[in-house]
Amino acid sequence: MKYTRILLQIFIIGCLATGFLSSCGGDEPDTPERKAQRTVLIYMCAENNLSSFQYYDSIEIVKGAANLPDNVNLIMFADKSSRLQKPYIAKVDKNGIHIVKSYSDDFYCIDKEKMSEIINWTFTKYPADSYAMTFWGHGNGWVVLPEKNTVKAKAKRKAYGYDSGVDNPDGGDGNNKFINIPELAEVLSNAPHLDYIFFDCCQMMCAEVTYELRNVCDYIIGSPAEIPGRGAPYEYVVPDFFLAKDNVGKAVIDDYIKNTDFSINDVDGLPLSVVKTSNMENLLAVTQSAIDTLMVHYPYPNNLPVYDVIFYGRNYAAAKNPIYYDLRNVMRKYLSKDDFDTWDKVFQQTVVYSVHPRDIQETGIQDWMTDELYFSHFAKFQMNDDNYGGLSMFIPQTYYSNANPNDYLNPNVSIKAFQWNKGIDWTKFGWE
Repeated sequence: MKYTRILLQIFIIGCLATGFLSSCGGDEPDTPERKAQRTVLIYMCAENNLSSFQYYDSIEIVKGAANLPDNVNLIMFADKSSRLQKPYIAKVDKNGIHIVKSYSDDFYCIDKEKMSEIINWTFTKYPADSYAMTFWGHGNGWVVLPEKNTVKAKAKRKAYGYDSGVDNPDGGDGNNKFINIPELAEVLSNAPHLDYIFFDCCQMMCAEVTYELRNVCDYIIGSPAEIPGRGAPYEYVVPDFFLAKDNVGKAVIDDYIKNTDFSINDVDGLPLSVVKTSNMENLLAVTQSAIDTLMVHYPYPNNLPVYDVIFYGRNYAAAKNPIYYDLRNVMRKYLSKDDFDTWDKVFQQTVVYSVHPRDIQETGIQDWMTDELYFSHFAKFQMNDDNYGGLSMFIPQTYYSNANPNDYLNPNVSIKAFQWNKGIDWTKFGWE
């Protein structure tokens, strides 16, 4: 049996490596399978510079599924950079990986209609008592750019996706495609309610994102910062996907941290957190009240000083300025102790689990994946249990508006697309 399994793994890896995974299986009828306990869909948008990582993660996913019970479904959709290997949907279980639906042509997998088709086909084909999703690939939190970006600083990372379209029959239209979070929420609102979403992509743990998705899932798991290119160690986290939904987030994070060698990227760790979405409206209410209290002293054009607040990366489209500030650190800095304690009680009920890189040599300085792309200098703030929250939030600043609009995004304006910011309403204080 052990020898057979080794041969099976070699066969699977060979199929993945040659790009002919579709030859390892054929399309199955659309007839629904027997109802399972949970169906988990891993959505892999890899027609970009992460395509090689998708190969390695697919192997890890197969390993992680080796001991899954028969009453669950682990499904993988993949669109990678390969003119030979078209997008496909595969079922992964203890017997390996099997193509259940293959596509004859390439397409933008983050197109709203196509994404809805893929998700709903999967959950119809594999009905279950509960459903969950992992979004694999590039992410950029709440950042919103026009469909056809005219600014010179063309952001390659926006919300979720980054499908280059290079494999499309027409070679694409010259634009990298993404899906913004409000549109993703619309897609998911037409699918079965999810136990959780695990974002294995960068900077998705924003108040703006988690609030926008609060009605489509019970928990959101991910990082407010950038993550390693290879993402999660799927060999270890796949079994966690099928735990009781209240336990999935902590288990995924603990196994992510324990089984990732961050030294490969010359960093010290990764901030990760879990949000219970049913409490997001309560968090907005207390945050709105807190913002009303503190922003009275900082009406436009007076910037709320955030130079020493924890942030999770600079954004090139925003003139290389930080735009992801730790929400809890902002509140601790500006609220009175009593007001902060009242606010923090709600925050702890919302961000139900979080971890962060620990202080190094008592300097309060850590390096994590955000430092890799934007070379942020983290000496200005301290990352510790008192300050850290693991959920970012946008704070308007005049320097966003002052940047050349032909070159850069103005997030003071684009942030208005999000329900969270409609609740905060920065315009009450004179902001755009």
